[in-house]
Amino acid sequence: MKFLVFANTKIDSFVHMQLIDLSRSLSKVDKMDVSFSYHSYLERNSGVTHVSQFWNPYPRDIQLEGWKSDVYLRSYGTQFHTDDHVIWNTLLQLKSHPHREFLKQVLLFAEDFRLEQICTNDRPGMMHAFRLRKETFQVHYNREYRKHIQQKRELDALFCHIILLANKRFVAVPKETQALYQQLRPLLTKLTTAQSTQDIAAIITKMAGITSQYINLPDMKTAYRSFSDQPKQTETNANEQDFEDLTRNSETKTKKTITKDDDSKKDEDDQEKESHSSWHDETSDPQDSFLQMDLDQGTNTDLLGEAAREAESGDAVFGSVQTSAHSTDNNDFNTQNEHEAETDNNQSGSDAANHFPYGEVNKNVTEHFIPAKPASLDEISQYDEFNQEIAPFVSQLKQNFLKTMEHKRTAPREDLHFGRLGKKLTRLATDKNPRLFRKKQESQHELDTTFTLLVDCSASMFNKMEETQKGIVLFHETLKALRIPHSVVGFWEDAADATTNDQPNYFHEVISYRNSLHQSGASIIQLEPQEDNRDGYSIRRMGEELAKRPEQQKILLVFSDGEPAAFDYETHGVLDTHEAVTRTRKLGIETIGMFIANGEITEEEEKLMQNIYGPQNVVVPSAAELVDYLMPVLRKLLLKSL
Repeated sequence: MKFLVFANTKIDSFVHMQLIDLSRSLSKVDKMDVSFSYHSYLERNSGVTHVSQFWNPYPRDIQLEGWKSDVYLRSYGTQFHTDDHVIWNTLLQLKSHPHREFLKQVLLFAEDFRLEQICTNDRPGMMHAFRLRKETFQVHYNREYRKHIQQKRELDALFCHIILLANKRFVAVPKETQALYQQLRPLLTKLTTAQSTQDIAAIITKMAGITSQYINLPDMKTAYRSFSDQPKQTETNANEQDFEDLTRNSETKTKKTITKDDDSKKDEDDQEKESHSSWHDETSDPQDSFLQMDLDQGTNTDLLGEAAREAESGDAVFGSVQTSAHSTDNNDFNTQNEHEAETDNNQSGSDAANHFPYGEVNKNVTEHFIPAKPASLDEISQYDEFNQEIAPFVSQLKQNFLKTMEHKRTAPREDLHFGRLGKKLTRLATDKNPRLFRKKQESQHELDTTFTLLVDCSASMFNKMEETQKGIVLFHETLKALRIPHSVVGFWEDAADATTNDQPNYFHEVISYRNSLHQSGASIIQLEPQEDNRDGYSIRRMGEELAKRPEQQKILLVFSDGEPAAFDYETHGVLDTHEAVTRTRKLGIETIGMFIANGEITEEEEKLMQNIYGPQNVVVPSAAELVDYLMPVLRKLLLKSL
């Protein structure tokens, strides 16, 4: 359940990624996610650790340690040391109790108190976060205690008193609850020494019997803690059955659990009919044969599905399979091999599942490639104007690069630590670290480098596109002059047509690898502001295209003007883009982001680019300065390729 929050709850994406990594490391769950909710709890079935927005108003240092303490409690404590069924059963027993909310809050607090002790004992590095958490809670619950006293909420105030007492902070027991407190005191003492969730639940059950005597005392009104809802049994069983039907797991289990009597009957039946094991893409447990066929054909089948149809004379699939089947020694898929295969496919991050190669948040994306149209007269005229304006920059870059290339070619190649042995061998006796080797002069060679420029064509680029096009012209003309193949692709998502099941993303290739060295480039003017931008998906796709190139050095340059924004992409946009950049770099592609600001660079914008691209990012104050900032970037990348 999500709570409505009307305050500004925007979370630093880098902190979010830190918490996700921490949660996955502690819980040993590769796909564990972190969500910011009203309360802190663990959704074990969904794989989500919820951290509390209670920490949002606090200073940065307290805020971060508070969120970390929530992750410690849930991803380590609750994950491994809490019995969810005991909690659910206890809450179910208390459902009709007049003080169910009070007992629920005491139950969850006692469990958190026990988990905190386990965390600090097992991992002393967590002590700092829990110490800060305790100090913050002391101040908070002291303030809450006074508020409840003024509002005459006795059980709310008593609960705050219990928390403060557990943290060795003493306040007076509310007058109306003093008699109740005296009866509960021995049980509250036992809560601090409980060794398991079951022990705490047993104590809470005894407390329920005592509090039921005070019917006139109103129940708590404030909820300070929450616990995940119990999955509905009927839905769970239905989902499991559907999954078993889909993967045919039930067939395997049935065959493994046949009794001896059934075996004898089976042998008799086998004299009259012959069964064939079968395998297809959705079978998780292949049998002893690699016969691949349609599982829905033929009436003589032992499969538990209900979709079998009567075989027809025209069905040639059985004959073709029988003639193409070969014996093999590697058809025994035991449990260990299946587990290893599953582990290999379950990589960390949102790219883990094979059926979501571009991340789960991009699973419903559809691609649409738009080739460049023949340039119109207006586009050619506009391009010539931009080309004349940036021509001096192109000439400067070209001359600097060629001079550096020639200098490197003709520079002395002596006094090296390795290579061919030189003639000055006396250094072996005179120098402490002699340089005795030389290298043969290298002939001039062409650069083994390729570039892709990915341009954000979202709606926010409407007042920056013209200046951005000048930067693209500089990029194209420089690489064209140096005979370096490259491509320029604009990307955007169609927000008007985007739905839950379909998010169309467009790639407008205005400069292609095939024509980059001889086309004029006037098609660059065809790039226009469109709608949304799904950066993570676009970087993944262009990274794949770059990886297919034969050049040794591959560089992906991204022009963008803001945080990724697309359909159902706001929460994980930055994280998904960061993972896309990391994945692309693992392919050996150098990925650099250039952020185009609106005239003034803010700290938030710098932090955003740092979170996504790390140190390999450039923040441009305005689109008018893009050419000035792009020149040194291109110069550095070109010289690096020598």
